[in-house]
Amino acid sequence: MPSRYRPRRVSLRDGREVTLRAIAETDATKIVQAFERLSAESRYYRFMRYKKKLDDAALERGVHPQPGREFAFVATIRAVDGIDIVGAGQYVRASEGDDRTCEFAITVAEDWRGIGLATRMLASLVRRARLDGYETMEGWVIAQNTPMLAVARKLRFKIEPVPGDATVLHVQLAL
Repeated sequence: MPSRYRPRRVSLRDGREVTLRAIAETDATKIVQAFERLSAESRYYRFMRYKKKLDDAALERGVHPQPGREFAFVATIRAVDGIDIVGAGQYVRASEGDDRTCEFAITVAEDWRGIGLATRMLASLVRRARLDGYETMEGWVIAQNTPMLAVARKLRFKIEPVPGDATVLHVQLAL
């Protein structure tokens, strides 16, 4: 079993800082607030469909990752009411019966993009997935989501078309 994920401060390219820490059950309301602040395009890029609200069951699964199999963390900043979540990352087992491949997802708030947060979060997920014993990390990225594709390239993910679907690319990294 990997060691606990210790919170850490991360400085980004524009000088702002976030705290990366494991997700907690108490983050559910802040996750909903962060989702509501995302643009329609951002929601489409993240969920691969237009989504008006977060599904309660998905939110519940998200704040209760299964140790050693799934992992989720958030990027937080101080706010008047405590914290705001400005980014989230997670991986889950890609499919039942395959305990060697995990699928990742990253979400970054609109005004926290382009300063290295997604890259730092994905790099952290890669390290953590290795600790959990995964051999491969993969994801599906909307072909128009050039910022996420740039992050994948920077971290040396292999990027390939999805047969029969020109709107999506498959990204994969051997861990």
